[in-house]
Amino acid sequence: MPRNIEIKAVISNFGAFLHKVKELSGATDTTFKQVDTFYEVPNGRLKLREQEGQDPQLVFYDRPDEDGPKLSDYECCNLPADTNLKSVLSRAMKVKGVLKKSRTLVMIGQTRVHIDRVEGLGDFMELEVQLSDSETVEEGEKTAKSLMEKLGVPEENLLRGAYMDHVLVKQAENRL
Repeated sequence: MPRNIEIKAVISNFGAFLHKVKELSGATDTTFKQVDTFYEVPNGRLKLREQEGQDPQLVFYDRPDEDGPKLSDYECCNLPADTNLKSVLSRAMKVKGVLKKSRTLVMIGQTRVHIDRVEGLGDFMELEVQLSDSETVEEGEKTAKSLMEKLGVPEENLLRGAYMDHVLVKQAENRL
């Protein structure tokens, strides 16, 4: 199963952060919209991802809900564009929630840098250090921490859990 080391954090200035990432990478960015439908499952997380210009993808991932660099094991299944899997899954399992975001992607070496505008939540950055089979978790964590420092991401901005968790908390608070 593929692995990566992930860090998520709140960012206060989307434009300034994107500028810093592009400066550091020397690469161009790609921006697209994503809708993730999360399902209640007994372990890990399961989502159906619908992305502009791409076929849908079923994604399972498992990672601890903690601050800082964390190992994420994941597996993806690409689906045909005309699939009715969303309907099938929604009938078979409880939908946990739907997350909509605009994602800007920039590659820095082996790291996918996502700069996300999450509907109803705010602006965030995510680092995904893609590990090769021969790389250790510690090597990936070192890469993530180094990049976090270069991008000026303070530890107090680190985010625990998934965006969906935070959206659900916010929705619950709004119902009170």
